[in-house]
Amino acid sequence: MMTLPPVLLAVVLFFAIEQRPTVTHLQSLDPQHIARAKQILNFSGNSQKPVHTLQLSERDLNIAINYLLNHLIKSAAKVSLTDNAIHFQISLFLPKNVFGPFINIRFKLHQTNGFPAIEQLRIGRIAVADEFAGLIIESVIQHTDLKQYYILAAQHIRAIQIQPKQLTVTYLTHFKRSNTHAKNTGNQSLLFYQQIINHVIDKHDPVKRLSLADILQPLFLAAYQRSTLGNAVEENRALLLATSSYVNKQELRNFIPIQLSTSKYYPVYLYHRTDLAKHFTGSAALAATGVVSLTEMLGQDKELADLKTSSGFSFTDLAADRAGLKLGQTATESPRMARKIQKAMHDIKDYRAFMPDIKYLPENLTLWEFTTRFGSVNSPTYKKMITIIDQRIDTLPIYQ
Repeated sequence: MMTLPPVLLAVVLFFAIEQRPTVTHLQSLDPQHIARAKQILNFSGNSQKPVHTLQLSERDLNIAINYLLNHLIKSAAKVSLTDNAIHFQISLFLPKNVFGPFINIRFKLHQTNGFPAIEQLRIGRIAVADEFAGLIIESVIQHTDLKQYYILAAQHIRAIQIQPKQLTVTYLTHFKRSNTHAKNTGNQSLLFYQQIINHVIDKHDPVKRLSLADILQPLFLAAYQRSTLGNAVEENRALLLATSSYVNKQELRNFIPIQLSTSKYYPVYLYHRTDLAKHFTGSAALAATGVVSLTEMLGQDKELADLKTSSGFSFTDLAADRAGLKLGQTATESPRMARKIQKAMHDIKDYRAFMPDIKYLPENLTLWEFTTRFGSVNSPTYKKMITIIDQRIDTLPIYQ
């Protein structure tokens, strides 16, 4: 977040901090409530079904949110459910200071299409525009212990339905199931595709750039030749895991614990850039293993983090993330689609068949530039840019 001048910071604190809490009733967190909160927050669960549905009452949500917040600071929270909206009221109890003892926060998560968006954020007497609300809440999450729960939810949650008095969450119970399957039963396929990558590397002229198409085209050709409808999905998954293992090396080992070694290493490029190849292959492999929500979150999360660095926010990187996500999803969607993608990819001439045009996509945006032009990741302007990227992806030759 940007550093505010001392005088402006004092003004903000004056309007944000109040003398009375809006939530006065402290949620009782006895051992029974704590056990229930942990059960709610344990998205992985013990179910043997890959997808599970959990129905939560207002009482459940109040127990969980109070349990989470009280790990950070003494607080009181109240959550209520209406049609398509979750309403939050939170009072944070501050250490002794010159401004006052409480910060009162109110906002709602309103669901129109897909996941809910943050609206009507108020911090004390400050009303925050909806365009900035999402970015502020996300920034708070990234700088607290709430981040681990945010990542956990993003890994597993597939759908949310908000009704009066009840929240229904559909989530993936074993998001690493496909990884385990690949490790236990797909080692031969992984080694096979590693050998093909080694062959490509051995033949590569080190004077020239190594395009990602130079790797994926022969891999998908081999997959098409050795696959049937019965194993095409598994072959594509192994292929994408092997590719990401080579391109990204150790960078995704926490999410894809499969690491293969090759005889040599040359950087891999998309549009003369190695970062785009890493984004693309990492997202493709994650999506192929079933971690679609995590894939989307990681791409966006990294770009938000880059707002604080010299690299800045990049819609070009997001385009590579989303293009890889699309390939990983489509290549493992069904046996029929797996075979279709194999054939389409073994006929490609260059990377433009699977990577969209990156012209006019903003990048290297500072926090000020991002908030000025796009507000937050929940704003219509930001979502319009994502729509433009997705439209470019949908028109790529391999999907026609």
